[in-house]
Order: sequence, then structure tokens, then C-alpha cells
Amino acid sequence: MGGIFGVICRDNIPAGVVFEGLRRLIYRGYDGAGLAILRNEHIEIRKAAGHLLNISKQIDFININSPLAVGHTRYASRGWPVYENTHPLLDCSGRIAVVGDGIIENYEEVKLKLEKAGHVFKSRTDTEVAVHFFEEHLRKKSDMIEALISLALELSGNYALVFMVAPEKKLYFVQHGQPIVIGMSPDKNCIYVSSDLPSLYGFADVAYIIDDNNVGAISLDTLEIYNASTGQKLDLANIQSKRVKYMVEYVEKGGYPHFMIKEIHEVPDALINTTLAIMEKYLRLSSMIVHGARKVFIIGTGTSYHAALTATYYFSELAGVSVIPVSAAEFPYSMLENVETGTVIIGISQSGETSDVINSVKLAKQRGAVIVGVTNNVGSRLALESNVYLPVGAGPELAVPATKTFTSTLTALLLLASYTGIFAGKRTMQDHKLLIEEIREFSRKIKEYIPIIEEKAVGISNSLKNATGVYVASSGITYPIAIEGALKLKEAALIHAEGYQLGELRHGPLSIVAPSYPVLVIEPFEEQAHPLFLKVLGELETRRANVISIESKLKTKYCSIELPRSSKYLYPISSSVALQLIAYYAGVAKGLPVDTPPGLAKTVTT
Repeated sequence: MGGIFGVICRDNIPAGVVFEGLRRLIYRGYDGAGLAILRNEHIEIRKAAGHLLNISKQIDFININSPLAVGHTRYASRGWPVYENTHPLLDCSGRIAVVGDGIIENYEEVKLKLEKAGHVFKSRTDTEVAVHFFEEHLRKKSDMIEALISLALELSGNYALVFMVAPEKKLYFVQHGQPIVIGMSPDKNCIYVSSDLPSLYGFADVAYIIDDNNVGAISLDTLEIYNASTGQKLDLANIQSKRVKYMVEYVEKGGYPHFMIKEIHEVPDALINTTLAIMEKYLRLSSMIVHGARKVFIIGTGTSYHAALTATYYFSELAGVSVIPVSAAEFPYSMLENVETGTVIIGISQSGETSDVINSVKLAKQRGAVIVGVTNNVGSRLALESNVYLPVGAGPELAVPATKTFTSTLTALLLLASYTGIFAGKRTMQDHKLLIEEIREFSRKIKEYIPIIEEKAVGISNSLKNATGVYVASSGITYPIAIEGALKLKEAALIHAEGYQLGELRHGPLSIVAPSYPVLVIEPFEEQAHPLFLKVLGELETRRANVISIESKLKTKYCSIELPRSSKYLYPISSSVALQLIAYYAGVAKGLPVDTPPGLAKTVTT
């Protein structure tokens, strides 16, 4: 798995272009990085294990001095993060290099066949079978496209591959379930191939989005794309294209020490952007679909699943619709049999590339479901698989722990529930417009509060540094936020944390509460939950627990962070920001790489 960034230019590739492209793809992997360069008629490989930013000088991305290069930043999914497993990988002759994203499922079977044919493998990564397979086919026939089609048909799994074949000034690709985009510079002097659209900002103005099971060849003069199943050459006029319009400042830290804290500070602006990004005609269409459904499932994984849980409160109260939240990883086993014509799936994935979500969406479509996608990546597979999708509009997010994309996803789901309520007769268009204004006003208020909350979070983080574990608890609409807060503590601070409903906290978990086991509680918005909240606070005090209370109305003696007043539906957002800041500063206090937690990648694409 990882990020791919390749360039072909008429003259030598400008200094720093490949490095900048890969830097923007760090969210796809940071266990190693490498570069394949066409040097005269031979391929030169430069690579090293480790984070791209730490090994860039060792690889020397600046002095490429070649018109053709392809780079890679790796996430170790198969094979340890060591030099041998770092991409690019070579064939036996050294004439062919490959970089890849995703997983080749049947690599062991294919590897055994290739070894019997005399191929020598130098890594323990599945991607290497692709370069030897390509080499084996070219030994028999010289047609490159035929070799790519054979490879796509033979290798199962979800992957994207880009090949360099010396001495040709071309790049060859296979898109088999993992994203590939191809962009041309405005002056037509360079062409790019990458794993995502934002990485092309400033290099290309328009990019082609390559469909699943397509293969092709890229040069400055030609772009050939073929369907691997039919062997048919595709007309470029029929290939989906997108404008590359992400701004450079979105992929830079902007003076902050980490992307995570930068992106938390971007939450207020991202909320406004969400209200602007979602066009009413698509919101209306999505709402009609949800309102007219026989049954509605809302799916996601990780942070997206927690957004789905929160959205059940939105839909129930604003639209009178009972949506069923299901983990996308579990959906094929638990709920797929209940999908039929008339079923709607609301699929959530900030990246739009999460494999469990894509898999569940595809299976549901086969059974007649209509898909409403909610994603921060409009050029993603989820967007392409959806009958209609709503863009989150938060802008690129590079830290692995999701922050602004989570709060903007909540906003998008809130808008969808509100508009669905219009069709249900529970709300008016005026109510919906007032909600949009409320969100925008709230964003300005939370922007003022973030520095205040931040100051409190810094102090709280010191009490979490040596914690043996943490409970995060709440009730009502902030119960899912407690679960999300626990996830943030795990990701950013590497603290074992569990999210609980306040009542459930009293049924066993309280037994291990101690001064070294802090309890973070979020005041419930619902007044009927306040007696339980106060009772739990009293029981925690009896056990001499370290209580960290996030509150808005009650302002008890336990209050550690006071949040701005808001409506019920925006309270989850402000409480999320508080938990994000606590998790961030707890990670910083421990000296951890908060943007890139060990063993995690921004997007789980396989």
C-alpha cells in the first residue's frame, strides 16, 4: 500500500516536483519512500525505509536530472518496513521497475509459479510479483498492453500499479480497485500519474480519473487506456475528468508544529465550507431518496462510523426517520441479507477510498440498493459508486487522526437530515435556511473558543501522560462523541481509552477507576440525562477518580472545559473539538508523532 507519483517531461523534471507530490501523499503511507529514474537507457533506484521527510536527503529528490521518474511513499501492509520491501521494485533484468498501492491477494500462488519459471524475488512484499509477472510475459511477447491486460486478469485483489520499462519514455499502469489519476500540465510539457487529485495541484489543471480494471500507457504525446476485461481501447472523451483546484495552503502546515493541530484550528472554516460545498439540488435529491426509502442503513468505519451513530439522532428528531447504523466492516455479515429494492445506504468515508465501505456499497448495489455517499474526496471511489453524493468540503486532511473531516461530516449529515425533514413535513425550508445560518454563526463562535479550550487542554494533557487508561463517557447525542473521543486518545496519544454511555459506566467499568485512571465525561445536552450525569460524577468522586468534565450548561465544580452554548445538534461538534485538543496535547506531552501514529495509515484501502 502507499502513494504513487510519477512524472514525464520534455526536458528534465523540475527540481522538487516528485518530492512535493509524494509529500502530499504521506497520508497514504510513511514506512518508506523511493524513486525510479530513467538514466539514459537504464533504471536507477533510490529508496530507503522510514518517513519521507526523514529520508528525503538520503534519496535526493532534487537532483533527478531525467525527464522520467516515478516515486512512492509506502505503508507496510505485507512485508516489514525495511529497504528490501520499499518500492520501487525491479524485475530480474533490472529493466522494469514497479510501484504499487493496495494488496495483491493471490501473490503467493503467482510467486510460486514465477519462482518455478526461474524468477528470483528480493523482497517479501506482494507487489514484487507484478514486476516479475510483467517481465515473464514480455519474454514471450513484446506487446506491453497485452502484458498489462494479462496481469490485470491474473492478479486478484485491490491494487494500482505503475511500471517503468527502460529505455522507453513511458509509464504503464494498472488500476484494479485502487485510485489512479492522470494530469497534464497547462503548458503540455509534463504529464503526471498519481494516487490522488490534490497531489497534482499546481502541476496539472485537469486530471483523468481512471476507472477500475483499466490499464494503459502514458507518454507526453499519447494517453492510451484499455478496459482489461474486454481489451477495448477507450475514448478519452468518455473518461471522467476533474479540475485540480485544491489550494496549496491546504497541503502545508502553515506554521503549526503538526498537521493535526492545524486541522483542528481549521474546523470553523471547514464547517462553513461544508454549508457552501453541498449544492441544494443534490441535497434535495439525496433527501428525497432517504425520505422515500423502505429502510435506510448508514455505514462507515472508525471515525465515519461514529459520525453515523451521531446522525441517527439527527434523522430521528429532524426527519422522523429511523436509520440503522452499521459498521461497514460488519455490514456484509449482519445486514446484507436485508437489502432489497427500496433500501438506501448512506455510505460515509472521508477519503472515499475505505475498502470496507466500498465493498459494502458494491454488495448493496448488487441487491438493488440506492447509494447516498458522504465523502471529503469528490474524485473518490465512493463518489463514483454513489447514485448521488454529498461533498464534505473540509479540504485535504493530512494528519491520520481525523479532526476537521469528522466535524464537517457531522455537518453534512445534519444538513441531510434537516432537508429530509422538509419532505417528512417536520420542518420548513425556512427552518433549514436558519440552520445553515446557525452553523455559520456557530463556526465563528467556536473559532473564538478554540484558543480558550486549547489552553485548558494543555493543562489536562499533563494529567493524562502517565494514565494507565481512560474512560470517556456521555449520554444522549454526545454518547457517540465519547466513543470518538476514546479513539482520538488511542490514535494521537497512544492511551488505552474506552468510550461508554454514562449508565453503562456504572455496570462494571467503575470497578477499576482510580486516580491513575482518569475519566473524561461530557455533560449530556438532554436535561433528562442530567440526574444520571450528576450521580456518576458523585460516584467518581467517591472513588477518588481524576474527573475531567466537559460542560456547557451545568458548570459543576468538576468542570474542566466550558463549551459555548449551542443548539443540541451542534453540541457534538464543540465537544468533539475539545476532545481532539485534549488528545492532541496528550500526544505532544508524550513526545509522540501525533500526525502519523505507528501502525496506522490515513486511509485503510484494502
